[in-house]
Amino acid sequence: MKSKQLNFFITPEDRDSINIFLSKNNCYILVDKGNASSNELPKLEEGIFQVYLTKKEFIKNIRTLVTDNGVEYIDNMISPVLQFNLGGFYPYNNNLLQRGRFYFIAGYYNNNENFVDKSSDFVNWSNTIIKSFRKEFLKKYTEESTFLYSESAITWIKTNNAVLVNGGQQWKANL
Repeated sequence: MKSKQLNFFITPEDRDSINIFLSKNNCYILVDKGNASSNELPKLEEGIFQVYLTKKEFIKNIRTLVTDNGVEYIDNMISPVLQFNLGGFYPYNNNLLQRGRFYFIAGYYNNNENFVDKSSDFVNWSNTIIKSFRKEFLKKYTEESTFLYSESAITWIKTNNAVLVNGGQQWKANL
């Protein structure tokens, strides 16, 4: 498998700006329900922390799978989708800032036999979205050099005297 990812920290304060960014870049937002799409991130109260991004031209190539109990989900292995883990704060603990991530698969083994590259249009589009997002929202934080951060994430970390925990998956408020 060939893939690419970008790990970062953002907060819910960034959502409105991110929605504008996604709209400006003609992104369709899929929430694991086949071809159901939107051009806005789910509301915080919906408790959805992972979505898929794609664009209109790619929607016809999105494939879904169904679990044994009938739940349909996007097959990101073969579908032209950019996974967007939103990070932020999960409902069970507002003292943990969760890491966000962009991730896409650029190529995969079909039935463990032939290697299949996804279309160059999709790969280039995904790379462009990641690069543009990074440029518009993220920067290095002088106290930690592994990940990238939005300004609001840095402010939250400093305000809450947070410490990086769980192998870099979360920042925990140290109040």
